Amino acid sequence: MQHQGKDAASASGVQITWLGQAGFAFLTAQGRRILLDPYLSDACERLFGFKRLSLPALRAQEVVADWVILTHEHADHLDPDALPVIADNNPTCRFAGSADCASVLQQMGISLSRFVLLEPNRCHDLGDMLVHTVPADHGDLSPKALALLLDFGGVRIMATGDSSWRPKLFAPLFALQPDVILAVINGAFGNMHHLDAAMMIAEAQPRFAIPCHFWTLAEQGAGDPGGFIHACAHLCPEVRAVLLKPGEGLMVAAQAPSVRR
Repeated sequence: MQHQGKDAASASGVQITWLGQAGFAFLTAQGRRILLDPYLSDACERLFGFKRLSLPALRAQEVVADWVILTHEHADHLDPDALPVIADNNPTCRFAGSADCASVLQQMGISLSRFVLLEPNRCHDLGDMLVHTVPADHGDLSPKALALLLDFGGVRIMATGDSSWRPKLFAPLFALQPDVILAVINGAFGNMHHLDAAMMIAEAQPRFAIPCHFWTLAEQGAGDPGGFIHACAHLCPEVRAVLLKPGEGLMVAAQAPSVRR
């Protein structure tokens, strides 16, 4: 994000801001800015006729970023209209993503010298963070799609990406004891619905759970964020389930290794 103030991270935590859809911005204690799957344009309407129903948290022209992390190549995650603007305005920003992202970025005019391939079932050291990856199950729609965990050193944030509920696939990320899980809940195109996501949260037991991928594009499913919060309250009341609006942030303090389960 561009502005500081209320978005600034504490000395030992990470500020998480929801950008809408499956997009998030992370501001670290060191002042590093990382974006995950930012969908900031109306590209899906231009390409597929899917009208955007909720406004993004910011325009691509306003983004200041050191990294953009991409779970897969779909336009509501790898935004073909926003990412070239972000790349041009942030010449030192680098991109990291699944194998299907490379050719799309190249078509946008973003040099692959700025791209780091994220392979599944690996830990990637990007300097500002460790990125642990497993395959997501987005079916034939995106066979290279990833779920991942970003380890900022004290705060670990897992993102399901677009995926159905697959406990065995996600187990290696659960074993890392994520502090936060960003859960897809739209319930269409093979993705988890809110009850699947709540069952996942109950198994993983993070400190925080944040639903995403809802109410942006009508064709992508209904999504029930209220139902997710309600289900988490019953299935895992010790987890703090948080419903954010686009542009709203959550400060997550670091946790000492000795405190982890």
